[in-house]
Amino acid sequence: MTRLQWLLILAVPVLCAVGWSGVLDRLSTEYLDAALLGSGAVYATARGINALVSVLQGTEVNAFLLTFTVGELLDPVNDLVERFSAVMMVALGALALQKILLVVVSHVSFNILLTALGVLGMLAAVWGTRRQAAIAARLFLVMVVLRFALALVVLANSWVDTVFLKDNEAVQYQAVQGFHGELNEASTLADGSARGASALDIRQRIAALGDQVSDFAASLINLLMSLVLKSILLPLGFFYLALALLRRLLNFLG
Repeated sequence: MTRLQWLLILAVPVLCAVGWSGVLDRLSTEYLDAALLGSGAVYATARGINALVSVLQGTEVNAFLLTFTVGELLDPVNDLVERFSAVMMVALGALALQKILLVVVSHVSFNILLTALGVLGMLAAVWGTRRQAAIAARLFLVMVVLRFALALVVLANSWVDTVFLKDNEAVQYQAVQGFHGELNEASTLADGSARGASALDIRQRIAALGDQVSDFAASLINLLMSLVLKSILLPLGFFYLALALLRRLLNFLG
């Protein structure tokens, strides 16, 4: 038998066993669930900041200039959060789509088809001609890519996220949460729930927030770029590599 025939005989049982075990699917699903949860928390925090800014911009506390100052300092925050939220919805949608597709390709019907094509390939390798073995190998290879490509892409993405992105995201998210806390305190003062707070106290609090706007914007943009990278750009890049590898292998098989 040729090297291709031996490769089919050895690879089919291993790949079918991996498919039926579902180990890659479980690991990928765990990562996607964690990514959705983390991205959802970031989105919720951003929308909370948007709501607090809207409250502060509509607040009047015994001073006309206070409302003017709030609007001037926090308008950029509102604009940034609105744009951030729109892109975040796309990123969350991409993660959700990956999870749905993972459910589809991990369905038992894909495992049955993978096994059937694998058995066909082994039979062709043992009793068929070289051309028949090559055709069977091509069909099995395409099925392997359909069955495992998404899970492997998600796992590769998980590795990049853990090694390069996760720590920086945690730092940036902590900064965003800190700004949210400052806004919440300012809002509490402005709505009169903290008795004895003067317009000057509130103006000073808002001015302090204004000094933090640029740092908040930088943290939010860094978070957004990181989330877009791991939810859209990296998966597309890994899929491109998988397809390029598939084309090379198909060409090799003739």
